[in-house]
Amino acid sequence: MLVVFSDIEMGAGGAFDDFPHDERLAEQILAYAGPDYRDLSVDLIFNGDTFDLLKTSVDGAYPRHITSQVALAKLDRVLGAHRPFCEALAAFCGRMGERGSVRFVVGNHDAELLFPEVQARLRALCGGARVMFPGFSLDIGRAHIEHGSQLDPLFCMDEARPFVVHRGERLLNITWATVALLDVAVPLQPLLYHHDRLKPKQRVLDLIPEIKELLTSAFWNYWTRDYWRDVLSGRDPVKTVSWTMLKELIRRLVTWECDVWMDDVIQRRAVESGRYDLCVVGHQHEPGSWSYGHRKVLRTGAMRDEFILSEDGTTQTPIDKTFAEVLLARGEVVGSRLVEQAAPPRPPGTVPGSIFDVVPRLRELVARSRRPAARVAPRPLAGGARGAIGELERRATVSPR
Repeated sequence: MLVVFSDIEMGAGGAFDDFPHDERLAEQILAYAGPDYRDLSVDLIFNGDTFDLLKTSVDGAYPRHITSQVALAKLDRVLGAHRPFCEALAAFCGRMGERGSVRFVVGNHDAELLFPEVQARLRALCGGARVMFPGFSLDIGRAHIEHGSQLDPLFCMDEARPFVVHRGERLLNITWATVALLDVAVPLQPLLYHHDRLKPKQRVLDLIPEIKELLTSAFWNYWTRDYWRDVLSGRDPVKTVSWTMLKELIRRLVTWECDVWMDDVIQRRAVESGRYDLCVVGHQHEPGSWSYGHRKVLRTGAMRDEFILSEDGTTQTPIDKTFAEVLLARGEVVGSRLVEQAAPPRPPGTVPGSIFDVVPRLRELVARSRRPAARVAPRPLAGGARGAIGELERRATVSPR
């Protein structure tokens, strides 16, 4: 039996942590080592974004040069806030022995799992040799499991080159979008941590237009000046340029599409390839299923806390949490389903009284960005996406002053 969780996004504790429900998850983990499953082998698969290392700070900063020491410092902060999770995994492995395993697939929020040092730390705390790290995807029999970020142009990492060496240090080779988030968006977490949990994103922007104005200004300045400065100087190995990057960047700037996105590769694979009968993905935070004959795709929803926002923004309804169960017999998929559970309440003090509480501070920041001293004032892009691409290409060929 395979049990697949994705997008738990455990943080470093406190109000910013998107997953404060260790006890509930620990109970679920230990249930799979209980009498109801005594005749089954059980593989617990944490299918990416188990840990929200992307938004975990180190000494108050969010470094884009991520060494093994930085990765371990992030991990230790997260695990220190989620000890019941580690204890439950260790107990699961101890009770199940050869009948159980724990596997961590890499996602875009926890790419630090690629470091051997991080893997060793998790093995030591969560079950020893029964804890495994398959990389970006995992095949078990005729089932294929992957997080999904490798299908997203924003977060697709170079699997053949997960690290780069810079000044004698091995750095995680993070994507251009991850670099931008660390430089621009993640530092706004103390202000907008809860708004990131709200759906639909467009409603949030409509109700609080200051968020869009602030982010538009910050990202425009970043992409038209700051990013290119380091690219052209060649002094930052994680800042690179490609045509794929430019196209996706302009599409996002023009459409202001906020959600993560995956191509239809998984669906096409189910149609065209006879290799798999089941594919399980996460990443989009939207549960769903899709079938073609006897072949099936399951998309698990987020385990982290998220809320549906009412039209006027005054009501937030917790979204249920979903994960997948898969039954295998000699490698063949004999059954699969999504399991839906009601979201438990968040601890007191971890949800703002109103989503509009941030507006006064946002207006201060927006006013500051409008001042003449602002580095680059965002302006409409003539010619839509084509004009925007030309503008960024022009800036990329001019040395920054």
